[in-house]
Amino acid sequence: KITFGGMPFSGKPSSNSRKNFKGCMESINYNGNNITDLAKRKKLEPSNVGNLSFSCVEPHTVPVFFNATSYLEVPGRLSQDLFSVSFFFRTWNPNGLLLFSNFADDLGNVEIDINEGKVSVHINVTQVKKNRIDISS
Repeated sequence: KITFGGMPFSGKPSSNSRKNFKGCMESINYNGNNITDLAKRKKLEPSNVGNLSFSCVEPHTVPVFFNATSYLEVPGRLSQDLFSVSFFFRTWNPNGLLLFSNFADDLGNVEIDINEGKVSVHINVTQVKKNRIDISS
């Protein structure tokens, strides 16, 4: 058996994390079959389908669409040496810049991007010898 999005309560996960996926999956293809379409049309045999909805409605979110020349810029917080950011995104493009910010006093910058379908974080620090830290999915 293969499950998408989590496991039934009777399942025994090998990892310590027991959280099922929360969100939308689109176009799940397995062995050449469009699983999402088959599940929607109740054509999976045998099937054990949990509480699924065949729409991606997130009532508390407001999406924004970016094209090749658009961006959204907000002011930083003065006198703050810490910032936190989180966002959800969906794209069919394998490359693109998700976030960029310069640090105060020309100390460097941070970039979050998608490169060949993988999310990467790049921290560039100008005041130290090893001046770039890369974290990739």
